[in-house]
Amino acid sequence: MINRSEYNFLLKISNGQWWKDSDIDSNLDFVRRTGYFLSRKGLVEMQEHISQKVELDKRGLEAKQIILGLEDGTDIQNIPSYIIGILKESGMLEGRKFRKIDTNLDQVLLRRFGKVIDEKYYSYRITDLGKKMIDSWKEGVYIISIDSLKSQNIQIPYIDVNTIETVNISRTHIITRWKRKIAKIFYELGFKEMNGDYIQMSLWNFDALFQPQDHPSRELADTFYLSRKRKTGIDTSIIQKEHQEYWRYEWDISEAEKLVLRTHTTTLSAITLYKNKHGKYFSIGKVFRNEAIDYKHLAEFHQIEGIIADTSMNFNYLLGFLEEFYKRLGLERIRFRPSYFPYTEPSLEIEAYFPQKDAWIEVGGAGIFREQVSRILGCVYPVGAFGLSLERTIMLFEGIEDIRSLYD
Repeated sequence: MINRSEYNFLLKISNGQWWKDSDIDSNLDFVRRTGYFLSRKGLVEMQEHISQKVELDKRGLEAKQIILGLEDGTDIQNIPSYIIGILKESGMLEGRKFRKIDTNLDQVLLRRFGKVIDEKYYSYRITDLGKKMIDSWKEGVYIISIDSLKSQNIQIPYIDVNTIETVNISRTHIITRWKRKIAKIFYELGFKEMNGDYIQMSLWNFDALFQPQDHPSRELADTFYLSRKRKTGIDTSIIQKEHQEYWRYEWDISEAEKLVLRTHTTTLSAITLYKNKHGKYFSIGKVFRNEAIDYKHLAEFHQIEGIIADTSMNFNYLLGFLEEFYKRLGLERIRFRPSYFPYTEPSLEIEAYFPQKDAWIEVGGAGIFREQVSRILGCVYPVGAFGLSLERTIMLFEGIEDIRSLYD
């Protein structure tokens, strides 16, 4: 399939002669990109050429700028000595005065300050297949069928036309592909999926997870707040009691009513457990942090969340589940080390061994919900929870160094 720009390119060189890239269009970058793509499709031949030319180096350009800026009759007393030599050789001195005359200044400058550089250019010539494309082209449609190519025994570089049966016109984005892969693992392990809005009350994003209202992560520097609030719609007395008895401060419901862009998908876990009390659930969703964007940070990214509320849940059960999950993800060797998270106790970080890097790398965090969180949510069973970043997981497996490239 070719577009109109590519068709116009073929039409331009349709006489069968070799065309230099600078003769096709003023925009060399466009010409070279188009020519390259058409050569990959077998519609043009493309050749690379190297020629040499002499041009002024940095000092030569400075000298030329100084000389061209001199006024006729200027005294040479304050002119740099190397400039005076150029003026003498160019016949532009009369005694101690500069004379502006037509002369061979460029030749003198090139002899003194010239540098040889390689100049690359490309040439193109249409192929027989390209001519057939012009004859039968329709905008937006690749009208030469695979059957016609086979019947005419026309060969396209890099493609064996005899093996082609179907054509995929699109590809699945890498984020979508990994979301489906991870969701499949959860479904196979008996989980149900949680979904919810990006905009949530601070009540579910922070307070229900037992984060105190003066915690640093709740500040504007870390969280995107909306300008309005929403009534909680639930009895908050248990939340107020747990916060005030443990953290020793006056809990303020107006802080809990603030709306935020959710900072983690554990918000969904809190809402789900408040409604259902037990079960196995997962989510893969976007979260938002007020962070500067660089090669390993984004202001919005995906978090993978899993929770298990069950009579059999304990710390050993959680470790066994994590080993199985990461094994299905493709990580055979994992290890755990103690850590701290605001709403789990005990807490741990998960590290996996990546042979290609010969290193242990952190891939997630997990723990058992604190008893205060369980009481707030009304859970009758222990709750094991774990999470990891989708983008970081993709980067590790795919060898990607800059997180921004996932979205560029």
